[in-house]
Parts: sequence; C-alpha cells; structure tokens
Amino acid sequence: MKRQLLLLFLAMGLLLVGCATNRDIEHRTAYDYAPRWVVYAIHPVGWFLDYAIARPLTGIVCTMPDVTGCTPNDELALQR
Repeated sequence: MKRQLLLLFLAMGLLLVGCATNRDIEHRTAYDYAPRWVVYAIHPVGWFLDYAIARPLTGIVCTMPDVTGCTPNDELALQR
C-alpha cells in the first residue's frame, strides 16, 4: 500500500513538472540573471573572510585540544 502510494505521488510529480522547451532555453543567456552579478561581486569578500578570519581561528582553536576537542589533524581536514 505504501509503495503504491509512493509511486502514485512520484508519477503525479513527474506529470506536474513542466519540461523546458527549446524556446525557453534559447532566450536565456549566462548573464541575464541579476543576482548572479551580486554573487560575482561578493565572492572575493567570502574568500577574504575565510582566509583572514575562519582559517586562523581554526588554527588557534585546534592548538587547544583539551578545551575544544579539536586536534591538529582535524585542522588539516577542515582546511581542505
């Protein structure tokens, strides 16, 4: 019974999902989505915050394994 109900909902979901036509895809370009420009602008800010704040704090926290439980090996895993 549960399996049939799951298959019914799956089939309904597939029917309700509209397929993109070639006409919809042809009119789009890579740069017509306005929030993309905002993300491009703030991406370097995120990198700076990661390298200036997050990674040094991780290094400091991992030097005190008795207090935080983080070990130097964890620091290497977090920086990848």
